[in-house]
Amino acid sequence: MSNASIQTHYVTLDEYLAWEEKQEERYEFVDGVIRAMAGASYSHNTIVVNLTRRTANYLDGKPCYVLTTSQKVRSESNTSVFYPDIGIHCGKPVLGKGNTLFNTVAIFEILSPSTERYDRTKKFHHYQQIETLREYFLVYQDAARIEAYRRTETGWEVATYSVYVGLGAVLPLESVGISIPLTEIYENVELEELADQAEQEEE
Repeated sequence: MSNASIQTHYVTLDEYLAWEEKQEERYEFVDGVIRAMAGASYSHNTIVVNLTRRTANYLDGKPCYVLTTSQKVRSESNTSVFYPDIGIHCGKPVLGKGNTLFNTVAIFEILSPSTERYDRTKKFHHYQQIETLREYFLVYQDAARIEAYRRTETGWEVATYSVYVGLGAVLPLESVGISIPLTEIYENVELEELADQAEQEEE
């Protein structure tokens, strides 16, 4: 969920990692540019906590692990560095400079008005270069809706696309062999569609 750039000139990966290590806040690194992370809403944070807790529970006993916003990820062939809202990796973590993780298999981004276009386009393009990544999920925070992009055997060019809508839906994470009901993902989240329904019932 990157926001605006904070610089006017390009820096190297090593320069970014050395600088970012001393910062109290988190910053991403995209094509030589350092980008400040945008703030998050209450709903966003609640969804992250729900997804982290539920995913970790369903992964219990499996050699896969869920990591949240404090873990940097990138591909071994690309220097851009990101902090996904949630990432999953399997087996021993493959780490590079600055504690960046190379072997993520699934990534979740919680959409917001200020980051949605970026998450769908440029950020997704960079994520596709992570050699181990198999699934990319875009999670709405104001409605029970999750979009899933899944890499096929021939690559991301013909990735499959699925949409899971409504609190009765179940989200399959094919890369790690688990499924999570949307009721668990959106627990304690105020959804617009539910609020609208409640208003109609009161009338």
